[in-house]
Amino acid sequence: MKKGDILRGILEAGVWYVFIYYLLYAIKNPVELWQATLILLVLMYAGVFVCPWVRHMDSWRRMMGKE
Repeated sequence: MKKGDILRGILEAGVWYVFIYYLLYAIKNPVELWQATLILLVLMYAGVFVCPWVRHMDSWRRMMGKE
């Protein structure tokens, strides 16, 4: 693995940690449903986007025009 992949993996773990923390927070405390849903959706997309494995997939390369 390259250094960038390791850093992206650490960043991904941080994003998923914040996702789970906010999910549990939203379950326990009264929050606006649409705001909580939006925040969780953005965190989920960010977690998938920074995942190092996703960047090595052929479909990702085709989507980004690198193949």
